[in-house]
Amino acid sequence: MSAVLRLPLCERAWWLASAALLATFAVMWAVSLIDRRVLDGANVWAKPMKFALSVALHLATLALAAQFLSADWRNGALLGVLAIASVVAAIGEVGYIAWQAARLQASHFNVGTPFQAALYALMAFGAVVLVAASGGVGFAAAVDGQSDYSAPVRLAVSIGLIAGTVLTLITAFRLGGNMSHHVGIEPEGALRMPLTGWSLTVGDLRPAHFLATHMMQAVPIFGVVAARLLPAGAAVIAVLVVAAAWTLATFAMFSIGVAGRPFTVLIGR
Repeated sequence: MSAVLRLPLCERAWWLASAALLATFAVMWAVSLIDRRVLDGANVWAKPMKFALSVALHLATLALAAQFLSADWRNGALLGVLAIASVVAAIGEVGYIAWQAARLQASHFNVGTPFQAALYALMAFGAVVLVAASGGVGFAAAVDGQSDYSAPVRLAVSIGLIAGTVLTLITAFRLGGNMSHHVGIEPEGALRMPLTGWSLTVGDLRPAHFLATHMMQAVPIFGVVAARLLPAGAAVIAVLVVAAAWTLATFAMFSIGVAGRPFTVLIGR
C-alpha cells in the first residue's frame, strides 16, 4: 500500500479505485448468495457485480498504461484531472447501479420519474467521462516521446485506448438512444447467452459494446506479446492488422444488432 501511495496522482487514484471496486465486487458476490431476488431474469446483484468488475479492469488498465509514460505526463495536470474525474464517475456509476439493485429497480433505461430520469442522464454523463479518460491516456501514449514504450507497444496502447474509446461511445450512445439492450421484441423465456445474458433470438447491442470496451485491453496485450515474439517492424504490422480486425468485428456485431438479428448469425446459428 505504501508503494501505491508514492505513485503519481493519476496512477494512485486509478489503482486505489480499482482495488476498492474489486472489494465491492466481493461484497456483492457474498450478498448475492443470500439475497436470491431476481431482476430481468437474473440475480438482482448480477448486474452491479459485472459493472464493478468491468470498471475495476478499466481503471487498472489506465493505471498500468500510465505507468510507462514519462514523468512529465505522469505528474501532469491532464492525467491528474482525468483520473479524479473518472474515479468519481466510476464510484457514482457502480454506486447507482448497486443502489437500484438493492431497491429491485432497473438502473438503465429507467426514466419512470423525473428523479430517475435525472439520475439516468447523470449516469450517462459519468459513463462518457469514464470512457474519455482512456482516450486521454491513449493520446498521451501516442505523443510522449520520452515514454518507456517500445514502438509496437506504443502503437498498440494508443490505438487500443483511442479506438476503443471511440467505438465504446458509438455503441453506448446507440444503446442509450434505443432505451433497450434489444432491437426487436424478445419472447418471454427466450434463450440467452450464459453469464452475459445476451439475447440469442433478437438483436442485442451489448456484444458490440463489449468488443468496443475491451479493445482497450485486448489490443495493448497483443502488442506486448507481439513485441516480445516478433521483430519490431513485424510487430507493428501485426498490431495494425489485429486492431483493424477487432474494429471490423465490432462494427459487424453492431450492424447485426441494429438490424435486429442475434449475434449468433456470425457463427452460422
